[in-house]
Amino acid sequence: MRDILNLLDNIILTEGRGLAARVPGEQFKNAQGDVITFQSLNFYPERGKFGTPEEMQAAIDQLGLNIHWTNKPNVGTLGFGIAIFTDVNNNPYYLGRYYKEISANRINNDWQHDAIPGGFKYQSKAGQKENTGYKPSEVLTQFKNNTPDSIAQQIIAKFGADSDEAAALNAFMSTNKFPVTFPKGGINFTAFRDYFCEMLQPMALVMNKPVKGNAAEAASVFFNGGGYEDCSVSFNTGVTGGLYDSLLVNPDGKQIKLSSKGKSGANASVVNLLRSIEELKVAPKGANLLTKHKDVVSILNDIDAKGHFGAPLKLAVDYKLIDPSDAVFVLGLRNIGPADPIDWAGHPKLEKLYAGRKAKNMNAIVPIEHMISAIAYKVADYVNDNTNFGEAAADILNHSALVQMYTEASETKDTISITGFTAVYPSETVTGVLLDASKAYMSTQGKGNFTFKILKNGAKETEIPDTDETVVAPAPAKTSADDLDTATQKRSGITARKGGLEEEEIVKPLGNEKTLGRKRQR
Repeated sequence: MRDILNLLDNIILTEGRGLAARVPGEQFKNAQGDVITFQSLNFYPERGKFGTPEEMQAAIDQLGLNIHWTNKPNVGTLGFGIAIFTDVNNNPYYLGRYYKEISANRINNDWQHDAIPGGFKYQSKAGQKENTGYKPSEVLTQFKNNTPDSIAQQIIAKFGADSDEAAALNAFMSTNKFPVTFPKGGINFTAFRDYFCEMLQPMALVMNKPVKGNAAEAASVFFNGGGYEDCSVSFNTGVTGGLYDSLLVNPDGKQIKLSSKGKSGANASVVNLLRSIEELKVAPKGANLLTKHKDVVSILNDIDAKGHFGAPLKLAVDYKLIDPSDAVFVLGLRNIGPADPIDWAGHPKLEKLYAGRKAKNMNAIVPIEHMISAIAYKVADYVNDNTNFGEAAADILNHSALVQMYTEASETKDTISITGFTAVYPSETVTGVLLDASKAYMSTQGKGNFTFKILKNGAKETEIPDTDETVVAPAPAKTSADDLDTATQKRSGITARKGGLEEEEIVKPLGNEKTLGRKRQR
């Protein structure tokens, strides 16, 4: 084990409460596999404070310990705490922290347990799962165009040929039946089931292992009667996942997405949803679903066609958030600078929206972008709260080339068994879709069109990390699994006709009254 003393020197612990709530024997682990064990946390004095800094220093000296202080004392610090850890060889290490005074309630003596120097993380049940490094994005170095062998090689390279993880992999690779049983060793069962097996699920399909459910039905529909044996496998690069966890691509470039059961979400472009609509055309219930959701399909097509300015203006008029004359007025702001006066006469809705949106530096805004952003956010809120768009879009995605995969596994004291994989099509993985303006609409610039937050397995919007990275669907057939990043930006402006917005187009409504005005089902 690396010398923990070097890790602890000159590092400050941030404030928190966790360490005061720990009990002897609980462990902390870092990414390098080093483990330290909590022994005790004592405060001096037990409550209150010393009379002077000199009295406190005398108490410290009397302990005679090699203490590694995690903050610096000042004239107001008249108490201290000592946390004792041991390494795997039972060598003690002492961390110290100064306080203004010591509370009799230990929890109030804040000491954040997940910020221990050296990257050590508290190994709660949830923490142990998250810190195993079993997610495909943490294991793989090649994310596209994999074979089962190439995936296996990367797993072994990550954990070592003699590791417990390699033994599990070899047991899986060497048999064509379930259950697959192997020694547990140091494997975290829940992390193995929920994360590690995301790599084994597509391997099982390609290797023609006996996967339960109706994966064959999905292949018959979307691979024109073919199977999975000749497919390459690609994975999402993000730790939090996306619409799919892995992607199977056959030699003709046709694709089936696999999604595991965990709550997660992703940002997707309108191209994702339009691609799913194309996939739906060959599905057994596709025609009925496209008819049922024709208004939503129309909206998606218009969002795609109208572009950065046209899409929010068109929707805002349809939902009566602004008037048709307002939309024409907005386009006239192209040549207005941030210091130029704007005559809002006849456009009180726009004036209110413009004034209500606050930018960090109002002197740096581009007025037309500031205006269109205010409208786009208003439109997104309205669609998400007042229409059935989210439910309809989820229905479309679930019936497209998206297969939900489940891992069935069990454990004993000494072993883990993969009892089987189950595929479900149509899936139920997508449980919500939200229109999102945040990735493309800013007061200082525009970055393309509306995107969508795809919520999986009951996830809520607040549970989805808000990142700048937009996870988009794979590219069309014949182009492997390359992302459509450029496609999300393909119509960022308005032209006279194609991708443009003329006055007569503004007036023509999208959808019907039921689609535009029905309250969202909950």
